Amino acid sequence: MKKNDPIFLEITDIVWDQSEKDEKELPEKLDLQWNGQVWNDVQVSDWLSEYFKVKVNSLNIKELDNQAGSG
Repeated sequence: MKKNDPIFLEITDIVWDQSEKDEKELPEKLDLQWNGQVWNDVQVSDWLSEYFKVKVNSLNIKELDNQAGSG
């Protein structure tokens, strides 16, 4: 993988911190293109919390093989 290639993450089993009365329809899993070369669970969780405006309680993350086309 080249230094500037994005990383693809498969995020599953996302548990959101929200009350029943304020419950939004949020994804339980998603694929994410991470543009940095380094990531950890806290960074990804914080990014998702900020993006969806709901705190993440827990999640599972797996780095996928580079999905860029090979010409």
